[in-house]
Amino acid sequence: MNKILILVSALLLFWSNAFSQSSAITEDDAIAKLEEFFYLLDVNRYEKEVFSRVITKDFQIFEDGLDLDRKTFHDFISEATGTIVETEWVLSNFKVTLNMYSAHITYYNNGVFKTKTNESIYSYWMESVYMVVENGELKLKFLQSDLINREIS
Repeated sequence: MNKILILVSALLLFWSNAFSQSSAITEDDAIAKLEEFFYLLDVNRYEKEVFSRVITKDFQIFEDGLDLDRKTFHDFISEATGTIVETEWVLSNFKVTLNMYSAHITYYNNGVFKTKTNESIYSYWMESVYMVVENGELKLKFLQSDLINREIS
């Protein structure tokens, strides 16, 4: 009886320890997910189904004065890919707040968009993103984007 009790206790301890380690979100995890979001958003690799894997089912973004959900954000991106031929983002100054099942990051975003007419649009934003664990994976739930400056050359 003691052997069974010890075995069950050991299994429960192992399982709870493994679960807590596998479900704890780190700063690196959160920043990597944010960078993956922008990587998949690149105009030359954007695919709706692949991109949808990094956002929650109820994803929301405040962008360019618009309140966009998953579908309307896709429409927004699809329209932009008609005029934009190259995109680049440089994210910096991350401030990360974590708990067991979510992450919040504030950061700065320097973006460059090159158009079909050879214009370059330089944009600088302050942004904030909220991520949650959905189906065992960290995903973006909300993104707030505030434009600081935009120049066209």
